[in-house]
Amino acid sequence: MKRHGTALDTTSGPPSSESTKERRRPTMNFTLRQMGEQDLRAVAEIEAGVFTDWYRMYRHEPDPLGERTLEQMRYATSLDPAGNHVAVGADGALVGFLFSRTWGSVGWFGTFGVPTQFHGLGIGSALVERAVEHLSRTASIIGLETMPESGPNMGLYTRAGFVLTHPTLILELSLIRELERFRGARMEDVQAWSELGRSESVRALVETREVSGAIIRGFDLSQEVEAVTAHGIGRTLLSRGKGGRLDGFAILRTAPFRRGDNSGRAYIHALCVRPEADAGPVVEDLLRQVWATSTALGLSRVAVGLNSRYQKAIRLLMEHGFRILRAGIRMVHLPVADEIFKPTDAVEMSRWAG
Repeated sequence: MKRHGTALDTTSGPPSSESTKERRRPTMNFTLRQMGEQDLRAVAEIEAGVFTDWYRMYRHEPDPLGERTLEQMRYATSLDPAGNHVAVGADGALVGFLFSRTWGSVGWFGTFGVPTQFHGLGIGSALVERAVEHLSRTASIIGLETMPESGPNMGLYTRAGFVLTHPTLILELSLIRELERFRGARMEDVQAWSELGRSESVRALVETREVSGAIIRGFDLSQEVEAVTAHGIGRTLLSRGKGGRLDGFAILRTAPFRRGDNSGRAYIHALCVRPEADAGPVVEDLLRQVWATSTALGLSRVAVGLNSRYQKAIRLLMEHGFRILRAGIRMVHLPVADEIFKPTDAVEMSRWAG
């Protein structure tokens, strides 16, 4: 599908005989297509440049961001290949990109970027439109997250049919500071999905769908469980209750997100607790496993992002020493069920779920 955009005419000079007429603005032709393996290095370079420019402009952080690792890029594109797109200029160069994925009934897109020099050409609008079109085929909840400083982005998303909802909170725990709290947590006590036998792993995948689907109808993180292991970027930790029932699980990313990342940070990509289970002990068990796994790899911090609609989840994290670092703007595409806008005591920790 070919799209056309318009750039501002930035030429200057003395008035001419045509000064009373509207000057014809230059246009740019581009096409959208599915992102492929051949695009990953270029996308990583563009993404690092886009976000470096953003951090310098809005947060006055001068240091350039490293590029995302190829392992992280391959992991991201493997989850929903048809949902990842690039915009290609007439000369064949990439001029924008967008990642999206579906978690069963939940769909979202990000990261997403267009180089600064190509802003105002309609590239971003075209990519967002394509993402919504794709996600709408299977998802009943379509969401995104953006920075609080990003007024232009919020305008773009509002025009595309998104509305504000509960913000995302990003929290962090110092694993060293919490040594006493988790003393005694050992790697031999960690229950990792990747270490299960074939039949047990299949059963556990089914159980992760049951747990997440009990929180949001149709919500399914099983593809994430498989992808994190397949691409070697983390582990899924399991917490079983009486009778061996899976009461909760945590998907923990431990590999660096960007090249040159020396932050020593692990990231809880998702954590879910079965609604009928006693959430406190389940979260305690999973956090002990997170602590043991992360410290065994020499990591010193763990971060987690979650929808602030899940108020009990926030309280449990803060009781375990997590502190809030910042907030992000969350938006959902209309129409969507009213319950998405209501606080809940369910325990679901991820940046994207409704």
